[in-house]
Amino acid sequence: MPDKKKILFISYSLHSGGIEKSLVTVLSLFNYDAYDVDLQLFANEGLFLDQVPPQVHLLKPLFPPEYRLNIRQAFFALIRRGHPLMALGRLLVSLAGMKGTMGERLAKMWRVERRFARGNKKKYDAAVAYMEGQPIYYNVTKVKSRVKIGFIHGDYKAMGLNDTFDREFIGRLDALCTVSGSCLSSLKEVFPEYAGKCHVIYNIISPEFIRSLAAKGKGFTDPFSGLRILSIARLSRQKGLDIALPAVAELHRQGILFRWYIIGVGPEEAKLKDMVRDLGIEDVVFFMGECPNPYAYLKECDLYLQPSRFEGKSIAVDEAMVMCRPILLTNFSTASDQIDSGRNGLIVPMTPEGIRDGLADLLLHEDRRRAFSKALAEESISNESELQKLYRLIDGKPIPEEKQPAD
Repeated sequence: MPDKKKILFISYSLHSGGIEKSLVTVLSLFNYDAYDVDLQLFANEGLFLDQVPPQVHLLKPLFPPEYRLNIRQAFFALIRRGHPLMALGRLLVSLAGMKGTMGERLAKMWRVERRFARGNKKKYDAAVAYMEGQPIYYNVTKVKSRVKIGFIHGDYKAMGLNDTFDREFIGRLDALCTVSGSCLSSLKEVFPEYAGKCHVIYNIISPEFIRSLAAKGKGFTDPFSGLRILSIARLSRQKGLDIALPAVAELHRQGILFRWYIIGVGPEEAKLKDMVRDLGIEDVVFFMGECPNPYAYLKECDLYLQPSRFEGKSIAVDEAMVMCRPILLTNFSTASDQIDSGRNGLIVPMTPEGIRDGLADLLLHEDRRRAFSKALAEESISNESELQKLYRLIDGKPIPEEKQPAD
């Protein structure tokens, strides 16, 4: 039997985000008869850490736990642990992350972190950076591998990344993967000289696995007889929850009986809760926090809402499609990659008024919701075969040219 190929996956952490969930799904389906897999995280923490398969070798994190604390706590904790240079680096990283676009902040932060992020001395057949920014930078500069692969899980232009800084790193990758046709077009537009190394590998969805988790989980327990709206999202500006709150408040004032449940955590939590209080909708909007198994809630909700400002190809939306939930999206750049508006879901303008009108349409018309659910039930959402594309890239083989399916 030939020796297994040695593969390294790289990411930030395994907190409750779509990218983290996607990575855990890939690892859960990986072929461990053919590949020996290491996982390098910047921080060994997160809701999904316990879901890493036992066949995966979880490496020591690049940074100690204290590094992830807020800067006042981290600085002194690192000094007490005997890491004075890392404490200084953490301070400089905090300052670098205060101003600029997302891409500018990532570039400034990496210029500091590259000086004390230890390299990986092992030689790999392939290294896969499963997220944009630092994981790609680390893969290119700190890892020895025959094949280097990077992933960008969103619309490059919409994310505000720094193409001037990223160009050198992308040039040194053997393949750059993204998750939808629209995202691929964005990459090719920004980096036309590297169009040949850009590929689509869709987020891998296993309907059987999702439905089995939904059957095991515990759903809504509050005594409520109205309609339930659900969102599964990081509480960040990207997800557009702040755009939807005024729409929810207006529909509540109109007397429509519903509740909006939001599963997730994030940096905008305090701001969003303040908005809920100021709008007087504390009895309508419920923040559920992190949930390792949200699928029972997804199974029981009447409507799934994703009011994002931008997305790659939302895993939460794919999962709502698997569970045949009526779906409402804002018109972010990749929304039509997932939903055929008017047939199996609804795409509305990215404004409080657009969301208000769309929600009213679906909340007040059960036949509309039933039609969307029926259309989704007739579709095949499974795409576990996408993993074969990643295997080919890992093995240094080209992905056969094929017409990209409608996203």
